[in-house]
Amino acid sequence: MKYLFLVFLLSFSLLQSNVFAKPTAVVLYPAGATVSEQAIIPKGTSSATLLLPYVAIPESLKLTLLQAPEQKISGIELTSVLPDASDFKELEALISRLEREIREIDDQIQSRTLALDYWKNQQDLPVKTLADAREMGSIIRDESITLLQESTLLRQQKTELQRQLDEAHKQLQQKTGDNQRNWQVKVRLSQSTTADLELSYSYRIRRAGWQSSYSLNASPGQKKIHWSWTAKITQQTGIDWTGVNLTIATAEPIFTLTPPQIRIWNIHEQQILRARNAMKTLSMAMPQEMAMDVASEMAAPPMPERVAGQLFDSYDLGQVNIASGQESRIKIREGFWNADFTYLARPLLSEQVFLQANLDLSDNFLPLPTGTASIQVDGVHVGQRNFSLYEKKDVSISFGSDPGIAVDVKTDHVAGEKGLLARKETYSWNWEVSFANHKSFAIDLKVEDSYPHSGHEKIELKELFTPPLPVREKDQLVWTLTIPPQGEQQINYGYQVTYPEDMPVSLGR
Repeated sequence: MKYLFLVFLLSFSLLQSNVFAKPTAVVLYPAGATVSEQAIIPKGTSSATLLLPYVAIPESLKLTLLQAPEQKISGIELTSVLPDASDFKELEALISRLEREIREIDDQIQSRTLALDYWKNQQDLPVKTLADAREMGSIIRDESITLLQESTLLRQQKTELQRQLDEAHKQLQQKTGDNQRNWQVKVRLSQSTTADLELSYSYRIRRAGWQSSYSLNASPGQKKIHWSWTAKITQQTGIDWTGVNLTIATAEPIFTLTPPQIRIWNIHEQQILRARNAMKTLSMAMPQEMAMDVASEMAAPPMPERVAGQLFDSYDLGQVNIASGQESRIKIREGFWNADFTYLARPLLSEQVFLQANLDLSDNFLPLPTGTASIQVDGVHVGQRNFSLYEKKDVSISFGSDPGIAVDVKTDHVAGEKGLLARKETYSWNWEVSFANHKSFAIDLKVEDSYPHSGHEKIELKELFTPPLPVREKDQLVWTLTIPPQGEQQINYGYQVTYPEDMPVSLGR
């Protein structure tokens, strides 16, 4: 790996030697990573120079001298330096070669264009006989087709070479841009080494991270959900990670060097106007401060080993290769959840029926951080949504609408006659809702509708219900139905409202 190496500078006053770092591990967080390295400091040296990549956060550097209690680190000097030209000489050579090949293809395309023009001009030449005309036409056709096919193939080759050239320019810009300066860290030892000394160090980097990606496949007939959790890893450091031991962490570590300052507590009289302005200023500043606080705190078997922590979990993914600028996917976990499936219908709002899974994960709970989930039913992709899992009991997951259950709603609204003596108005609603289960297994269907409220004591409300009767839960009516395979069921309900003739009333529906 080229992104980090350790060399000792030649000096007239200090004995030094070249030291090459050995990358050992990377801990990847949702936004950033910690890179660990080891190097051997040869006998007889008293200072060393670390070269950190431009994506490094130099303040996060931690150094440890292993098995050398007599040695101390006496000082550290940090300098911003230009990248080593040798790191992008290969890229410059690649760019030159690609540009040359593109020019050669342009020349070949141009030559075929000239040849096509030549054969087009042959059509204007005089011919003596019909046979000569046919023969010339056949030659022109065959030559033209060949030239057109060759031109098409050359243009395809040029497109691919241009893509490679654009990518090479992009990588060169990443390595040589103004913000790509590396960090040179000079480490001074308290004394010259008397034997080879092992140095271990780590540092945080930017432009790297990972996101959770899930697949949730519901099988209502089997009362199971097959789930898989994949780490979607990206790193834009400009350097490939080769053979590193990779660990992913489900949250960001707390990285703060100094404790917060204690502010003076003043209690004093304050004008109302000033208080309002202060509250306005505080309300405007609060989201940013809160965001800063949150930001600071925040495959093949066997599956990666989980290490549970107080603030976040980590998973050891073993040795991996991750190329810069590419996305890698590594499976973390997969399995099955037992689930009770119910279907939810709100027929007066929509004739769609929604599949819901209810889970109790007390026995096999695994916290899952927020990520994007592919939602499937019996292997068919039905949508995509954000997903996370932090609760063990009463977990509910929606799997979208299911066309296998049909809903038919018939509505009858009637305005009643005015009462001659009481001078009252009446209005009634009646609904007949039918459900058809086209599936090969029985379903549990939950039907919901809002319950009307009378906003005045003179507005009288009467229920017009027939079995099966609903259960009233707060502001809702709930029917719980079981519909057999290829079966049907129907509910009938309604209301009658009576109110004074001279009272303006909003019926709400």
